Amino acid sequence: MDLGLKDKVALVTGASKGLGRATAEALAADGVKMVAVARASPQLAELEKAFAGTCVTLAGDLLDAELPQRAVDLALERFGRLDIAIVNTPGSRALLPFEAAEADFDAAFRASFHPAVRLIRAAQAAMSAHEWGRILIVSSTSVKAPKPFLCLSAAARSALWAWAKSAAPELYERGITINALFAGPHDTDRASELKVSKDKVIGQPQDFGRFAASLCGDSTRFVTGTGFLMDGGELKGI
Repeated sequence: MDLGLKDKVALVTGASKGLGRATAEALAADGVKMVAVARASPQLAELEKAFAGTCVTLAGDLLDAELPQRAVDLALERFGRLDIAIVNTPGSRALLPFEAAEADFDAAFRASFHPAVRLIRAAQAAMSAHEWGRILIVSSTSVKAPKPFLCLSAAARSALWAWAKSAAPELYERGITINALFAGPHDTDRASELKVSKDKVIGQPQDFGRFAASLCGDSTRFVTGTGFLMDGGELKGI
């Protein structure tokens, strides 16, 4: 199936591993050019080498408030446009609600909420120039059904989704869609960090990446402000 992605230009954060890496690889396989952003690592360098000529990398930490704009500027400089933004920010540490202090919530918002908003602001400005864009937020099922030990992540990611839903109508007027993928446990370093049991079936990053890519093409022009669950049926609510 031709998703209409060939020669589109994407910006992917958290691109060196996990769900971000899988999404970057899926987009590249469909002919997308990209700027891949992550902390400096051999994995990030390998990504650029694997897709030489169509992928450039930018090493940095999303805690740097200027990084999102630099990433957008790099996409415009190297490829002349920006069509897709995969907004993938790090998760917060595990704490129960009454263990979490105000400083912990501040840190969660600095890591997950503010960098995402900065990236979306910068990306939509570039996309508005040609009235076409796809913004996809990589999020968590904790937005839909908060887990007590992930209260920090649930708070920051829920706030981000509320902001994104509020921004969706204005973005749509400019030809830009914004959606989210609420991921359940996948076979990633984050799952290992949270001690997710491998005894049960968990998601594969490659499947996540391919589904994410499918939401970035021409045929999704009428899909916006929508959150998609990828959790293997973990959540039981309707």
